[in-house]
Amino acid sequence: MSETVSRSTVAIVTFGCQMNVHDSERIAGLMAREGYALVNDPMAADCVILNTCAVREKAEQKFYSDLGRFREIKDLRPDVLIGVAGCVAQQEGARIQSRAPYVDFVFGTTNLPDLPRLLREAQEDRPAVETVFGDAALPGLVPIRQSRFQAHVTIMHGCDRYCAFCVIPRLRGREHSRPPDEIEREVRDLATAGYKEVTLLGQTVSSYGKGLRPPIDLAGLLERLHDIEGIARIRFVSPHPSDLTPRLVSCFRDLPKVAGHIHLPLQSGSDRILRLMRRDYAYNEYREWIGSLRARVPDITISTDLIAGFPGETPRDHEMSTRALEEIRFDHLFAFKYSSRPGTRALRLTGRVPEEVKEERLADLLSSQNPISLQRNGTWIGRVVSVLVEGEGKKGDGKLMGRTPGNHAIHFEGPRSLVGEMVRIRVCKAGPHSLVGEMQVE
Repeated sequence: MSETVSRSTVAIVTFGCQMNVHDSERIAGLMAREGYALVNDPMAADCVILNTCAVREKAEQKFYSDLGRFREIKDLRPDVLIGVAGCVAQQEGARIQSRAPYVDFVFGTTNLPDLPRLLREAQEDRPAVETVFGDAALPGLVPIRQSRFQAHVTIMHGCDRYCAFCVIPRLRGREHSRPPDEIEREVRDLATAGYKEVTLLGQTVSSYGKGLRPPIDLAGLLERLHDIEGIARIRFVSPHPSDLTPRLVSCFRDLPKVAGHIHLPLQSGSDRILRLMRRDYAYNEYREWIGSLRARVPDITISTDLIAGFPGETPRDHEMSTRALEEIRFDHLFAFKYSSRPGTRALRLTGRVPEEVKEERLADLLSSQNPISLQRNGTWIGRVVSVLVEGEGKKGDGKLMGRTPGNHAIHFEGPRSLVGEMVRIRVCKAGPHSLVGEMQVE
C-alpha cells in the first residue's frame, strides 16, 4: 500500500458512458486503498474528482459548466483537492488548469496508477498533470461498485478504427485486450460475492482478443464465462457491425446466459455518408447482418445509433436514414446530432449542416422510431420474461423496475426485498420506451 495522504473523503462526479462509470468505480477503489472514504456530496468531501467525457461536445460543455460550480467549493474550503480525470483530461491536459486554476490535478484515461503520486504533488502545490498513455492495469484493485448485483467488467481498452467522427482512438489509445484468465478470475470473484449480471466493456468490444496468445475472440471469452456458476446473465457493449461473425451470433442462440440484446451502431442509412464516416460497411451489408441475427435468434432485441447532420448530409441522405428505421425496425434507437470533435477527420469535411437543421433531423429520426418501438415492444405482451430487479422506477409510483434479457425496462408491483433478485414477470402493457408487467407466482 502506498503512502496515505491526509485527506479522508472523496466524491466522484461521473460524466458519459458505461466505461466512464466503471472507471469511476476503479478510481473509488484506488482512493479507498489510499485511505479515502467515498461520499456522495461534493460539498462535504475533502477531495472531488470529475471523471469526464469528450465523445460529444454537449458532454464536454456540461463538464465545464459543472466545473465552474466547484470554484465555489474551493473558495469556501481552500484545502479541498479538485481533480479532473477521463477523456477531457486526456484531451486538454494542463490547459484545464490554465482555464480553471483552482483544479489541483489532472490525469488521463490510462493514468489511474499515477493518481497516488498526483495527489501528493497536488498537496505540495506542485504541477500535477499526467496524460501520457500508460498501462491502466492495477492488479488486485477492488473497484467500489455502484451495484451489489450488476457489475461492469472491462475486457479491452482503446480502438483502432478511427471513424471520422470519433475522438476515442486519440483519447483511449490503441486496442489492448486483457488476458482471458484475468477476466475469468474477476468474474468468478464477482459470482462469489453474489453478483448476478456482468456487462463486458470495450470501446469496440467485438475486437476483443487481438494480439493475445493463444488466440481467443469475444465468442470464445463468452463461452468461458458462461460456465461460471452464480452468474445468471452476461451482456456486452458495444460491438462493431463488421465484427459480427457467425460464431458470435451463435452465442445468443447457444449460450442461455448471454442476454438476447445487441447494440449495433449503424450511424447512417446512406452509403455515401457511411464512406465519409469511414465506416467499413455499406447499408445493405448491415441489413444482411441484421437478417442473419434475426434468422438465428428470432427474439433478439436490437438497438442502434444514428447521427443526424453529419458534414455533407443532404436531405436525401437523411431520408435514407429514416427509411432504414422503417426497413430494419430496430427495437430502440439512440440518435444524436453530429458534434465536431478535436483532431477528427470529419473536421476537414465540407458541407456543414446548420444547427437548426440538425435539430430538425434529430427530431424526425426520434419521431419516426417511436411507433416502431411501440410495435416491437407490443409483441412481448402476454409473454413471461425473466427480470433482474434493479430498484424502484423513476416514475415515483412505487413500482419496481427491472430489465428483461432483451434490455427492456419493465415496471411492476412488488416488495423492495426483490431488488437484486431474478423474478418472472408477465408483460401486460407496452409503451415505446418501457413495458409494464405483473409478477408470476411459481
